[in-house]
Amino acid sequence: MSRGSMEWWWPLALALVGGSGSLAHAEAMPAPGCRPPAAMKDVAPGTGSASPSSFLRIGGTVYFVANDGEHGGELWKSDGTEAGTVMVKDINRGSAGSKPSLFTNLGGVLLFSANDGVHGSELWRSDGTEAGTTMVREIGEGVEASGITDMIVMGGKVFLAAADHVAGRELWETDGTFGGTRLVKDILPGVRSSISARSMRLSGSTLYFSADDGTNGFELWKSDGTAAGTVLVKDIAAGATNANPGQLTVVGSTLFFTANDGSPFDELWKSDGTEAGTVRVKDGADKTILAPDGLKAVGGKLFFLMDDGEHGVEPWVSDGTGSGTRLVKDIAGGSTGSSPRAFADLGGTLYFTADDGSHGAELWKSDGTEAGTVLVKDLLSGSVGSSPQWLSAGGSWLFFAADDGTGFKLWMTDGTEAGTRLAAPSLATNDPQQLTFTGGTLYFSADDGTRGREPYALSPAFFGDCTPPEITCPASVTVEASGLSGTTVVYEPARATDDGSEAPMVSYSQESGTAFPVKDHVVIATATDTAGNTNTCSFTVAVRDTRAPVVTCPADVDATATRAAGAVINYSPAQATDTASDVTLSYSIPAGATFPPGNNPVQVTATDASGNVTTCSFTVKVSAAPGSSGCGCSSGFAANAPWLLMGVLAPLMARRRRSSR
Repeated sequence: MSRGSMEWWWPLALALVGGSGSLAHAEAMPAPGCRPPAAMKDVAPGTGSASPSSFLRIGGTVYFVANDGEHGGELWKSDGTEAGTVMVKDINRGSAGSKPSLFTNLGGVLLFSANDGVHGSELWRSDGTEAGTTMVREIGEGVEASGITDMIVMGGKVFLAAADHVAGRELWETDGTFGGTRLVKDILPGVRSSISARSMRLSGSTLYFSADDGTNGFELWKSDGTAAGTVLVKDIAAGATNANPGQLTVVGSTLFFTANDGSPFDELWKSDGTEAGTVRVKDGADKTILAPDGLKAVGGKLFFLMDDGEHGVEPWVSDGTGSGTRLVKDIAGGSTGSSPRAFADLGGTLYFTADDGSHGAELWKSDGTEAGTVLVKDLLSGSVGSSPQWLSAGGSWLFFAADDGTGFKLWMTDGTEAGTRLAAPSLATNDPQQLTFTGGTLYFSADDGTRGREPYALSPAFFGDCTPPEITCPASVTVEASGLSGTTVVYEPARATDDGSEAPMVSYSQESGTAFPVKDHVVIATATDTAGNTNTCSFTVAVRDTRAPVVTCPADVDATATRAAGAVINYSPAQATDTASDVTLSYSIPAGATFPPGNNPVQVTATDASGNVTTCSFTVKVSAAPGSSGCGCSSGFAANAPWLLMGVLAPLMARRRRSSR
């Protein structure tokens, strides 16, 4: 592919020193889905088989049922790593297992049915922890249990078919709490069950199912989640005769299903939720569709299997109208039929297994037209066929198990012959089963011949772009702080390239043009390509404060001693400012100290947060108190000493003058 690039050159503001540009941090990271397909864990150590099934991913956790050989079939979870693949809880202690089923995601919480060995199969919930895995409510008291058969999310609640031994199997609702789990309506009063097992389907905000009210037999019902809104749609088979609606399939706003109004065979019906709008579907020749099977919604159309008595079992399609209900293609030719099965939807195209009589059972696809119904690839030459099975669509790929003569392996296709290949040739697995695409990942069970049947995971992203982009960071920079918040730094952008057609996006742990406080900042630049692969590099933005604060000392202080030791002086504080931080002031002689007589220099030191220092000084001059000798003596005699001395010397001096005459 052509190589895209992204490069900008912005002016660097306030840069004082450029770094070497060497990468202090670099880490290429393929997209999460690029992890090679592999076993999640040897759940049943040794050659034993865990036989995992019922995969459902909620967030970053996939839940499934597995048997480790000690606890029986229990609830397990995995984050895709071996260490993160663990049993959630041993619900039914011992080797019997609780046999969890009907996994349903209600707002990030897993709801399911399980048997703890005491209460029978009841409603449980789990947040993925042992402590958070608890029974919601014992709907059916005792070991006979509630016998839950259906669970479906509608309007922030889960609706289920369950029995409480008083009302039989009826319509219940739950919000995942004990108090929020209650009977919606007792359709068939008494202990008999009204709802057909596994018949519930959701169309918009309406729940459809088959039920018997004791008067009309098993007919089509609907519910809006309230007792009043749970009603019979239509009594298709008049009286107490059962119409037995089955294979309920939603296509757009239309519900298709099979039913029997008394004819020898089930027929194709459709409903818009009203009695008048619930009618039999006929083909263009005004013939009823007899014994349709395998109903599947694909690309806004209904596909199904049918033997019209002329072509054998072949694929049919319907949009609900006579003109739009027809044979798709007589794949096998004649009355033999191609026996299509395993319908799957990939991007609005039907994929299925069929035998045209020449290639054996192989993978086919159809857009609903005869011309658009073709063999994808003959994986096993000859009339035996590779027998594709477990078809599961994921992303832009269809995954399936098929035998090309070397045993059943995991295959994938984009719908073209050239794009149909082994999904993981290096993965030594056989007979993949339980293929389930959930949460962007394909989960399945397989046997590698040494560890038994264990859980595996594969992301379609692995087959796409798994090459991280390249990224080069700008040189590290050092700038001078310009304010208390540091400074606004505009650095050069990182340069990123990728082997895809689009340039990768580059993001930064701190964007250019924002304020950087005083310190060393490691800025991480991340390049992300369209496939989600990332690469990072880093550089340093060093914000320095090298300028000393400005300090102004107070004026000199003149004071008079109040006692012999001097005077207590409270001078005005110095004033200091700094560009980038607060300033701490210290004084050689603090205010409030006793200053002795004489000149007392005071030095003020201003220090900012970066350790820059400035000093200034002023003088506190203390004069002796009036009437004081200033000698610091405390004797009263000392103050009059000059006069006393003169009194002593005067007579002596007079006597000396007389003798000199």
